[in-house]
Amino acid sequence: DDDCVVINNPAGVLTHAQGKFIREATVATFLRSRLKARDLAGERAGIVHRLDRATSGVIICAKNQRALAWLQKQFADRTAAKIYAAVVKGQLRPDAAIIDMPIERNPKAPATFRVGQNGKPAVTQYKTIETSGAYSLLELMPKTGRTHQLRVHLQKLGHPIVGDPLYGEGKYGDRLYLHAEKLRVTLPGGQEKTFTAPLPPEFKAIMKA
Repeated sequence: DDDCVVINNPAGVLTHAQGKFIREATVATFLRSRLKARDLAGERAGIVHRLDRATSGVIICAKNQRALAWLQKQFADRTAAKIYAAVVKGQLRPDAAIIDMPIERNPKAPATFRVGQNGKPAVTQYKTIETSGAYSLLELMPKTGRTHQLRVHLQKLGHPIVGDPLYGEGKYGDRLYLHAEKLRVTLPGGQEKTFTAPLPPEFKAIMKA
């Protein structure tokens, strides 16, 4: 509508450039031609929240400053509800639980994070949707928004996300089996809305393989 645009973002696409010299296409560059408001400018114009480059799925963006502030407040206040799908190694026990483990930056590898007692609070609720023994399809509901939270929590439990080169056995260029499936927000007009990005076909294929 006139306030928002919702995108099913492919895996491998950056949300926005990390520096001025990055030339690749991003969600932010996709938005530029669709932003008519003069109050939005810069490399991150219209960006409400981010997904890791390797993660696919729902992103909501703003078309004007009023909508941007409205939506960003919901993410800051944790009233925006996010549901992810992930394929992990093995089978979790119990089938559903809440993971409550603080996350901190890993000093030995500063680009990564780890569970640590000096970290910031991090809470993830999970539910097993399907299992094949070798793999499990999970529904993940993060209650906090730490960087790499889902990936770190599942690695700590011994069930890393399939294809993860940082926290699992994946290699760079692999498909990370993490997908932002649903996002529930209240739009600037006051209407609560849930947006859904269908599960990628490779998720279903790996569970049958």
